[in-house]
Amino acid sequence: MLLHYLIDENPGGHGLKQLTLKFTPYGDYEKPMYEWIDQYRKENGILKDQFNWGDIPFDVMKTYAAMDAMATFLLYEKFIKIKQNPKLLWVYENILLPGTRFLIDTQDNGVPFDRKRLYVGQDAMQTDIDDAIAALYENDKIRRFEELNGKPFNPNSTMQLRSLLFDYLGLTPTGKKTGTGADSTDAEVLKELSLQSDVPKRILDIRQKSKIKNTYLDKIIPQLDRDSRLRTGFNLHGTTSGRLSSSGKLNMQQLPRDNPTVKGCIKAAPGHKIVAMDLTTAEVYVAAILAEDKALMDVFRSGGNFHSTIAHKVFRLPCEVEQVAELYPDKRQAAKAVTFGIMYGAGPAKISEQVTKDSGKYFSKQEAQEVITDYFRAFHKLKAWIDDNQKFIEQNGFIYSYFGRKRRLPNVASTDAAIRSHSVRSGLNFLVQSAASDINLLGAIDMGEYIKAKGMKSRIFALVHDSILAEVPEDEVDHYCEKLLHFVQLDRGLSIPGAPVGCDFEIDEDYSMGKFVKMYGESA
Repeated sequence: MLLHYLIDENPGGHGLKQLTLKFTPYGDYEKPMYEWIDQYRKENGILKDQFNWGDIPFDVMKTYAAMDAMATFLLYEKFIKIKQNPKLLWVYENILLPGTRFLIDTQDNGVPFDRKRLYVGQDAMQTDIDDAIAALYENDKIRRFEELNGKPFNPNSTMQLRSLLFDYLGLTPTGKKTGTGADSTDAEVLKELSLQSDVPKRILDIRQKSKIKNTYLDKIIPQLDRDSRLRTGFNLHGTTSGRLSSSGKLNMQQLPRDNPTVKGCIKAAPGHKIVAMDLTTAEVYVAAILAEDKALMDVFRSGGNFHSTIAHKVFRLPCEVEQVAELYPDKRQAAKAVTFGIMYGAGPAKISEQVTKDSGKYFSKQEAQEVITDYFRAFHKLKAWIDDNQKFIEQNGFIYSYFGRKRRLPNVASTDAAIRSHSVRSGLNFLVQSAASDINLLGAIDMGEYIKAKGMKSRIFALVHDSILAEVPEDEVDHYCEKLLHFVQLDRGLSIPGAPVGCDFEIDEDYSMGKFVKMYGESA
């Protein structure tokens, strides 16, 4: 699986059965066993989730098991050719193999949940949903819409919602379309339409709270183990960038951000704390080093507020860095948008849209272009690095990350300009996102080994984006934080002398860092 991932990093298709079908003449070898299972269940009236694999006769299972082993060996012989590529081999031996061992421990540790909080959140969320729906139906606009249509309004009906927003209320569509070409009514669209009317805001609120209850709280409770931990999956082979993905009982990468309910249910046992370590501006940090842009590296060395320092340098502001946020908030916001946007290949249109959304004030494309020009004037080596790598991707259709991961981008040869452009942007973003992710992962792997070697009771239970989450005994918190900081900031060739990559630590009883208690009270 991992060897194939190095050969083809695109998600999906890394499983043993899929690879056997694709690369050997023995595909579908599992079919006889599953046919036996189907017949056995049918004859004995056994539901799928009640079937016991121990009921399979040895004569049936032995062939399947033998083919499993043979297929694994044949695929290994085919994929081990990566040894001929020292970059991919380094990733395999130093990231993927130790990463697998680390994630086995991480998954076994399990995510610690508080059952009482889950029930509190479940009840409170249902009450909020009921109240929000009742308030929606009392709205005069909704009542008149129902009278005109002669039937109750169903906020879950996309057709009714589209008719309400764009036909009856006359709101201006955002331009975002569905796959069929109709105007979209997804969360992003509703959020933007909320600036025109309170109706989409109310509907968005209902949707978000319903998702928190139905997708998370309702599903987490029955899946908890006896120790109140939920053991879900983390995958090294789930993304093209090398970032971890999460699957199984709970996708830890997609926990709600704006509402603390679910995060607040992730709670440490008595005498323990939840410690969350998060990398700060890591992708920009990596870009500064890869581009060898001294001016950008000096921003990190300065130690001041990052975005204020950037704005101060880009616009040559006549004030102290500490005064930028107060005196020039718009310029700080513009510089921030460009800083993050250029890593994704954002142009004037995207920067204009982002600054307008973040600041609440219209920011034209011309203004955005001027900011981009000023930005690259200040950080000209970063601009040269971006241009050089874009040309390399266009000419070669692939790019290697700092640690040796390969991103294949065949669509740079597409006749569609939009597809070509997207591929180039994806390759550029891969360079920084992959390296930043590997810095985090390597630090977590080293910390996991240290915990075992020293017999510590701390448990790392998840890696979420650029965060490392752990349940730590109170008497180990200081030592854990000190050692994790050391391992994440270890110089692996991607470090600015005197300014290691930034790490923020948050410590509390739960993953919401106390916001759950503020929302639901001390008794929760």
